[in-house]
Amino acid sequence: MHRQLIVFPLLLALWLFAGCKQEYYEAGDGEYSLLTANFVEAHAAAPKTIDYVITDEGERLSLQQPQTVSWAAKTDSLYRAVLYYNYSGSNTVETVSLNKVSIAPITPKDSIKKDIKTDAVGLESLWLSKSKRYLNAAILVKSGETDNEKATHILGIVAVDTLHNTDNTSTLCLQFYHDQGGVPEYYSQRAYFSIPLQGVANDSVRFSITTPEGVTTKTFSIQ
Repeated sequence: MHRQLIVFPLLLALWLFAGCKQEYYEAGDGEYSLLTANFVEAHAAAPKTIDYVITDEGERLSLQQPQTVSWAAKTDSLYRAVLYYNYSGSNTVETVSLNKVSIAPITPKDSIKKDIKTDAVGLESLWLSKSKRYLNAAILVKSGETDNEKATHILGIVAVDTLHNTDNTSTLCLQFYHDQGGVPEYYSQRAYFSIPLQGVANDSVRFSITTPEGVTTKTFSIQ
């Protein structure tokens, strides 16, 4: 029996969704009572070595112990990640876990040779980072076991249109692309990703995604 993994070709690239493994919080004085989570840009002081992060609120946090990770290949580079840490009021923090978050680049519509697929996925949350550098999402993808080794999810972010508004602003319209690709829909798996907005010159972005309840569309100001 072939088991589908959480590896999705992103049209011309590849996503590897690496979700959070720790999803708990305890009030009071328990083991995790100081636990905090942030999406961050993680700085590699050397290959596979993270020494500090910059949160989406713009705060720099030094790690008490540098973290060894497999996904930070280049020295003096920033990587998208989610950091779980114990916060005690200092800018030097104790790391609980540090996991890679997939970057979902924007693909121009002209690059799509076939129809844009909009098979439904669950949308847990969608939010703009305070720095307005990323649009972040948590989705639920239906998956399952199959004998078809060619069955695979294909997901992507497609720039489908630009709106020129009456107030002389412009809006970039983004469509979430999802082809279920013959994968069975037996259970849901959570996936996190960030869409980089640093190169978007428009005043806002409008994001549309098809869910089991219908199409959800949200607009975010990025200027």
